[in-house]
Amino acid sequence: MPTRPPLAPGALPLVGHAASFLRDPVAVMRSGQRAHGPVFSIRLGPKRAAVVVGVEESRAALALPESTLAVRPVYQWLRPMFGEVMQAAAPSDYLTQRAALLPAFRGRQVSDQVMSVAQDVHAWTMALGSSGRFDANRDVERLTLDIAIGLVLGTDFRVRHGEEFRALLLDVAAGMDFFLPERFPAPRLIRRNRARRALFAMLSSELNAARTEPDPERRGYFGHIALSQDESGASFDEDTAIGLALILCYASYETTAAQLAWVLVLLLQHPTHYKRVLDEVCTRLPDRQDLPTLTDLRRLDLLGACLLETQRLRPATSMLTRFVAEPVTVGGYEIPRGWNTLFCPPVTHRLPDLYPSPDIFDPERFSSERDLDGRAAGQLLNLGAGVHACLGGHVADIEMRLVVTLLLRRFEMKLVDPSPAPTTKPGVSRPAGPCLIEYRSHSHV
Repeated sequence: MPTRPPLAPGALPLVGHAASFLRDPVAVMRSGQRAHGPVFSIRLGPKRAAVVVGVEESRAALALPESTLAVRPVYQWLRPMFGEVMQAAAPSDYLTQRAALLPAFRGRQVSDQVMSVAQDVHAWTMALGSSGRFDANRDVERLTLDIAIGLVLGTDFRVRHGEEFRALLLDVAAGMDFFLPERFPAPRLIRRNRARRALFAMLSSELNAARTEPDPERRGYFGHIALSQDESGASFDEDTAIGLALILCYASYETTAAQLAWVLVLLLQHPTHYKRVLDEVCTRLPDRQDLPTLTDLRRLDLLGACLLETQRLRPATSMLTRFVAEPVTVGGYEIPRGWNTLFCPPVTHRLPDLYPSPDIFDPERFSSERDLDGRAAGQLLNLGAGVHACLGGHVADIEMRLVVTLLLRRFEMKLVDPSPAPTTKPGVSRPAGPCLIEYRSHSHV
């Protein structure tokens, strides 16, 4: 009979690992991996969770059906923010919603999006002026949120409502909470609920207009959502359509911004790779007057490898969670019904069996010469896996390529603090505190 996963070291009476987990969950999971290998358990107060960090064990478990490892119970924190959409929806509704959104992230739609994003990034780099400093956290997040609003709701909406929408969405995001009841009278939850009502009211008239006058160029993904249908052929109801638009905006900016901040940090910390990427950009995209196309961006192989290595070494997604709906055996251990199962990309991505010298920034590990079958890239977990893999991962990759390319074309850059530390609390991993980058245009160097 399989046994339950062994308990990670450091559990305290009553609270277990809860206090240390809230301070630094990755450190807790790294300690468990060192003590017990690819599968172990932690205790968060009265609740138990299995932690799966082995590469093969993680892939096998993440491929299990919703009836075994479920997403919905652990993503109910999304419901007070956006309603019963995507991971917070019933499994059949989630699959319908995901299928309806998928065409917006494929084919010609992506090519059209590249030009829109390129124009936004170009305008941002020009507004920086010839020299100064920008914050790789705050300023890059503002840029990615503006891009998300334009892609999801259209540039016309962003011109009319961008400032108000941005402030309201940030209030909703600040009200993310895993434990408190939806109507608990905490100030940030009150602000979240008020902001959500305002956002739904704002987008109600936009939805009606999109259904009357669908125009993808003006209305972005929202025009697609407005015309999407469920399995019965009916349009999504108003709350679902608006909730989908809002969750796309939310999902499109925060993790992209955090990952992009790490890309800039790691390139600037490694001058040899920085110079090689700069040479690639100058050689393969020599005309500085033209904005890069999708074809141009796909030619930047070394930059692509640097993006993958950043996602390996500093994944913005620090944890994936599933609820054990039915008992399951993983890595030879039995995980009982009612537990959670946690996956930890920052630990899995540094296992030396797949990634030799795992603490070294080495983009060449993803090159065609060293990774012939794409296995190294295929084992990255930061974008999820299976039916829950990130819909917009390809668009995020394009966005990061555009930002890095246009910054390198225009500026010499350096970190003000050469060694920014990562944030450690649960949630998106980014450089801690202000992460200032000093820049100066090439014409002034």
